[in-house]
Amino acid sequence: MEDKNLEEYYNECIKLCDKIKNPILRDCCKEIYVDYKEKLINKPATDTHHYYKGGLLYHIYSVTKGAIAICNLYPNLEVDMDLIIFGALLHDIGKTNDFNDFSEDENYNLKTGNSSDLLGHSYEGTHIVENYLSKYDIDEQFKNQAIHMIGSHMNEYSEWGALVLPKMLEVTIISFADDIDSHLEPAHNIIKNAKQGELYKIGNAPRPYYKSLNPYYNKLNENNK
Repeated sequence: MEDKNLEEYYNECIKLCDKIKNPILRDCCKEIYVDYKEKLINKPATDTHHYYKGGLLYHIYSVTKGAIAICNLYPNLEVDMDLIIFGALLHDIGKTNDFNDFSEDENYNLKTGNSSDLLGHSYEGTHIVENYLSKYDIDEQFKNQAIHMIGSHMNEYSEWGALVLPKMLEVTIISFADDIDSHLEPAHNIIKNAKQGELYKIGNAPRPYYKSLNPYYNKLNENNK
């Protein structure tokens, strides 16, 4: 994690909420963040990436920034930025019900119970968001699109997967940003500790990777710091 405290990252997420132009989506997102603040800053994202206190919050922040960055690469792509920011900020909110607060205790159990196995965080998240959106006077079909950002962000059917496969480009962008962050975050120390030319394995990645043999490798990384 970057050298910021969790309160700062929480405030950064609130600032991202404020970029949402639709007042219903903006107010709903901020309401959820206020009610779920303590859970967001105390839980890990999973046991395979961002596995530390506040890892869930930092992962959500990174995915939202990543999704916005993807859109900025394609300025003529007329996607709905409101849905992208709303969906990215809330895509993993279901994990607040699935996971316990992080602890260094050797007997720490990530899961609160069987909800993550029987329901999954995509369902948990859609349930939370739908309950909040039901308080607002919002078009039913548009509400379904907003909920789709949470229920389909995993991009595939699996134990952790989507309720429905993505049917909007906005949720696909969120999924790409999510996949990038969950894949690369665990690599920090692993690639750093690997020797040049050596194979290293990242979490549940499909295969091990080779570390570059470029003789300028270390100098390049020093210059980028």
